[in-house]
This record gives sequence, C-alpha cells and structure tokens, in this order.
Amino acid sequence: MTAGPVLTRFERGQLEAICDALIPSGGPLPEGALDVGVPGRIESWLDGFSPAARRLVRLMLVGHALTPLGSRHPRLFGGLDAAGRERWLAATDASRLRLRKDALTGLRTLVTIAFTSTPEVSARIGYDGSPVIPVDWAALGGPRALPVTTYPDIAGEELGCDVVIAGSGAGGSIVALELARAGLEVVVVEEGPLVGREDVRGKRPVERLFAAYRDQGLTSTLGTPVISLPMGRAVGGTTVVNSGTCFRTPERVLGEWAATGIPDIDPESMAPLFDAVEELIGVAPVPEATLGPNGRILRDGAEALGYSHGPIRRNARGCHGHGACAFICPIDAKQAMHVSVLPDAVAAGARVIAGCRVRSVQVEAGRATGVTADVLDPQTNRRRGSLRIHARAVVLAAGAVFTPTLLLRQRLANSSRQVGRNLVIHPGVGTTAEFDEELWAWKGVMQGYHCDQLIDDGVLLESTFPPPGLGYSAGAIPGVGREFKELFAAFPRMAACGSVISDAPSGRVRLMPGLGAGIRYTLAAEDARKVLKGIALACDIYLAAGARRVFAMLPGLREVTTRAQVEQIRHGRWAPGELKLSAYHPMGTCRMGVDPHRSVVDAYGQCHDVPGLWVLDASIMPSSTVVNPQVTIMSLAMRGARRLAGSLA
Repeated sequence: MTAGPVLTRFERGQLEAICDALIPSGGPLPEGALDVGVPGRIESWLDGFSPAARRLVRLMLVGHALTPLGSRHPRLFGGLDAAGRERWLAATDASRLRLRKDALTGLRTLVTIAFTSTPEVSARIGYDGSPVIPVDWAALGGPRALPVTTYPDIAGEELGCDVVIAGSGAGGSIVALELARAGLEVVVVEEGPLVGREDVRGKRPVERLFAAYRDQGLTSTLGTPVISLPMGRAVGGTTVVNSGTCFRTPERVLGEWAATGIPDIDPESMAPLFDAVEELIGVAPVPEATLGPNGRILRDGAEALGYSHGPIRRNARGCHGHGACAFICPIDAKQAMHVSVLPDAVAAGARVIAGCRVRSVQVEAGRATGVTADVLDPQTNRRRGSLRIHARAVVLAAGAVFTPTLLLRQRLANSSRQVGRNLVIHPGVGTTAEFDEELWAWKGVMQGYHCDQLIDDGVLLESTFPPPGLGYSAGAIPGVGREFKELFAAFPRMAACGSVISDAPSGRVRLMPGLGAGIRYTLAAEDARKVLKGIALACDIYLAAGARRVFAMLPGLREVTTRAQVEQIRHGRWAPGELKLSAYHPMGTCRMGVDPHRSVVDAYGQCHDVPGLWVLDASIMPSSTVVNPQVTIMSLAMRGARRLAGSLA
C-alpha cells in the first residue's frame, strides 16, 4: 500500500474526464462511470497494484491527456468539452498512431472493468454470478489442505534438499510430485501467495483477478501490436487462473518434434504420459449440463455449416458452471495445481514455500547446486530477507517469461544464444455476436466448446464468455461514449468466442536493467492472416447460428451482417498493427533439442551448458503446440522428472 494519494491532482482530473467521456450518463443504462464512482474505484485499486502496474496506468493517463496537444486545436484532454472529448476518443480509437491508440486501449479496459463490475451495472444486465447448477455449500466439504511456508518463518534460513524447484505451475508441480514419489527430498519455491477458494468466497470476479494475476493482469508485449499477455502469480501458477482447457498435443506437432531427433516424444511414446496426466487432474469433456448457452451457440453454428467441432476437454471435477474459471474457481472444481497435484506432492513429502522469489541459481564448479531467493512480505510484497537452498539439482519452472529472465540475469546456459528467443504466445482475438433473444452467455463453463475446422491452418476457435467486462469481454464490443452504452446494454443477447493462433517464433524475452523481463513480440504477417481467418470463421459460425450482427473489431468493418463481409475479412489486408489481440500461452524461450548450438536444454530438459540445471515448463517447447498447452507442459515435465529422478538415484 502507498503512504499517500496514488494519483496526483492532475492525473485524477484526467481520469475523471476520460471516465465521463468513455461511459457518460444516460441512455439505455442510466448510470455513467462517474455516477457509480469509477474514478475512485480505480484509484483504490491502484493502491494495491504492483509498482509496475501502477506506473503503467499513470503513464497511460498522462500520455493520453497530452495527445490532443498535437491537434489543430491544442488542449489537454481534460480541457475539451464533453462533445469534444467523445469525438477525440472516437478519433483515437481509429487512429494509426500506436502510442495514442494503445494508451486509450489500456485505459478503456480498466474503466470498462471498473464500470461493468459495479453492483448497479451488473444488476442492470442481469449478471449475479450464480452457477447453472446451484451449490449446496454445506455438502460441498472443505478444501484440500495444502500447507505452505511463508514469511516470517523462512527469512534468513538456509535449507538443504535433493531438488529445489522454482515455480509451482503446470511444470513445477508435476515435477515435485514425481520426485517426491521417487523418494527425493523436494522444495518448491513460489513467488506468489496461496489463494484458495476460502480466500475468494463472496468476492466478485474482478477482485479475484487482482488476487492471483501478475501485475493485476496488465502484463503485455512490446511491439506491433501491443498484446495483452496475462499470467498467474500464485501457488499453482497460471493453472489457478486459466480456463481449464486440456487438449493433447496434436500428433502432427509431436511428429515434427520427433523429426528433429528428440527421442521419446512421438505420439506413441507420449500417449501414456497424456493418460497419466489426464487421470491425475480429471480431464473430461464438458457435459451438457454445464455447457451453457455460449457453447451451444458455437455448436449450433458449426453444426449448421458442417464444420468440425466438439466439447472442450477440461480438468474439472464437480463443476457447477460458475462461468468464472479464469478468476479462481470458487468451489475448487477446476483441478488447478494447488487443488490437485501439489497436495499429493506434499503428502509424498515435498515442501512448498510461498511468497519467495528466486533471484539466482547457485553454481559451483560448473554445476547447479541450489538457489538464492528473496523472501517477500505477504502484505506488501516487499523484500524482507533472503533464503538459500542447497540442492543436488535445480529445476526452473517459472514459465516462458521468467525462466529465461533468471538465466539471462546470470548469463547461464546460453552458449547457443537461444535463451529468451523463439517466443510464441498464441495471439488471438475475441469475436462477439448479438442475437435477438437473451442468452445470458456468462452462465455455464467459461470456455466450453471448440471448432477445429481450420486447425491444420493453425486456427482454433473456443467459445469464451468471461464475466461481463473482464477478459475478452472488456474490449469485445466497439465504440466509446453513447455507442458503447447502447451496445453494452445488449450484452445479455451476446455470445463470444476467442481464437488461438499457432504463431511463428517471432518474440523474445529480454532482461531490462532495473525493470526485469521485457517481452518483445511483433506479429508476423502470415500470423496476422491467420487472425483474420479466425475472425472470418467466427463470423461464419455466428451468422449460421442466427446472429443479428457480429462485431469483427476491424478498422472500417466494425460489424458484420452478410456473407460478403465475411469474405472481405477472409481476403482482407488489415495490417498487424490494426488488430486488437490478447494471448495466454507463452512458450519456447528455452527450447529443447539434441543440438546444443540450436537449443538450450537437451531432449529431457537438462541444460546443455550446466549439469544439474533443468528447465521443465513451457519454455522448452520446440515450437507452438497449436492448442492450449497445459497437458503438454505437464506431460513433458513428467517425462523430464522421471529422467531426473533416475539420474539422482
């Protein structure tokens, strides 16, 4: 928490001006942003944001306030009258100037979240967060116990173990379980807190977002275009805040990896690992009872066109269809790592330390021998001490952004010069359609159905409808001011899906002095064409399902009502910088391979350059998985952990 006001008087005035212009009073929803206290709400949120997120919001506020100074009638944004502000926002939304447009996009997302998540506005559109299957809380039973160690119990300590693991997500958790069951002494170190269902019970999805996302969900790439890249920061990693979608790696992808010489990665070899992972976390198709209207709409449209489709397979047990999977499941139905794998690992003897950020890898005589970590105060996230853990082996599982950052900071394991390179992120776009009837598409599983008609082209569609104002829905309808109000009032009649694009390795993670990880990513022209294919496919499906109009969110073509417009998208020439994208699956920054000149780790995850140092997370993917990667990450981590356990026997 800050010691005084978060915003200056100037920043607060600009925030009020942009709130009033983006969401004015009146129209089909009487309340405007000022009527429901959005500026004060945002400032109170900022008080609890990370320093990086707070700096970003303030920078956007000042940058946006200054943009009108370059116009023919130079004034600060707050100095324009109401009509002038709305005109300026509309012009900015259509502008080709990236900095001007990006600042507005970020601020609009924050204002939209703050407005739509207020009780008054939620009530107006009929959102109450209730599941499709009522919950009997008395019969639900208590959450699985997961004891963790935190500050002040670990500050200044030195520990010893067989293996220390940095990160508790899909990779780190499965490694901990495998090694503990093999009889090895294991310590898992996680930067984030333990956030369980009891911590979020009764809280709105937006509050849960801030509790478990890194930098409150404001992480983004730098490049053309700027792409939102939210990641989890909690015990269990991003599995706590993902949608629970669990595809197996396509056989074609495994075949490509095997063709590079990587052993035991062909479909036949990986099948038993997939089986084991899916049984462990309860992977099964979404049942009709919790699919919800959003999934049914995608199914109906795909069925009408004869496209390949099916229910998504998810890691869930006893799901009631709350529709908030990406904002911490309130009943622990989603089998995130803190619910499923980590309790089993602890029962087998592993130890989990939360609120502890690994700063460096200890290396002696060329071999990894442990880690040094910063112990964080759980209330302020400030450093309160250090912790040294000595081990026979070190596993980095901090994800495809922070694992390479650790290595780059120490210039470790990088003789190939591939650390941080080859980043893929699965960029995608949300497509929303309006129907004649009320759907209340937020009811049911948040991500329940898919269309893989274009999977061989690297395009996958997944029905996705977060709670109103969050995720895709924060920017899934066009317009500002009165136009936005009119469209948002129709939200109960809308359905939405998101595309997953298999992209080229055109990104890179760099170490930025004093700032940590910098994520550079420029969307390749071919991948931009895939994005357009995904938008066209979604429009096709929604029109076939009976949509009145589909919001393509493309400059010059905001809504689609005819097949001719769909063809215009399919063969369009929109540039990468004109697309509004988000991404959720960073991979590939410490890729595996048999050639140490072209890869960072060997075929099982051990660094070529540093014996005893392993990487077992999404970093090691040789290329895009094409589909959501959780099952792939866990299966490769299981495969690598078994090899590691054998080496330490």
